[in-house]
Amino acid sequence: MNMTSVLKAFPQSGNPWQLQTRRASHCVLRDMAITSGSVAEIALTLSDTTKERLRHVNIRSIDPLELSQLTLMLHHEGYLAHEACSELGHYQVDYTGLIDPLRQAWSGLESIRGVDDVKYALAIRHYETAIDAVLGIERLTGYLNGRVVDVYA
Repeated sequence: MNMTSVLKAFPQSGNPWQLQTRRASHCVLRDMAITSGSVAEIALTLSDTTKERLRHVNIRSIDPLELSQLTLMLHHEGYLAHEACSELGHYQVDYTGLIDPLRQAWSGLESIRGVDDVKYALAIRHYETAIDAVLGIERLTGYLNGRVVDVYA
């Protein structure tokens, strides 16, 4: 199988899975990535149930099963890309007890980066999207808990 052709295949613009193909849109999002949009605007689109759940999440110290359920919920609601959901959901297989998914993703990325970036292109992309997602969730939970002032110019 030619991985290059698989990775270059982009879905139609109306495809709901289009978020998987653009690195800039992989963190917490609705129509625009949290890195280029306002956390406050994204928070306004969240349901009350989602807001309440996020207020009680410590994304940097979380049980892997809880992380999997949280990311699956955010994915189903359209805030998290499939790749990030998949990568963060795998931690429940390998870990018990509280983990820092950002540290785990950085560690995984560092272990393969530079070894053979072409061979591990898909894994690198998954780790990068997981990192984006954790940082986005962290910013959003901070905002919802009043710990972050969101400035958007």
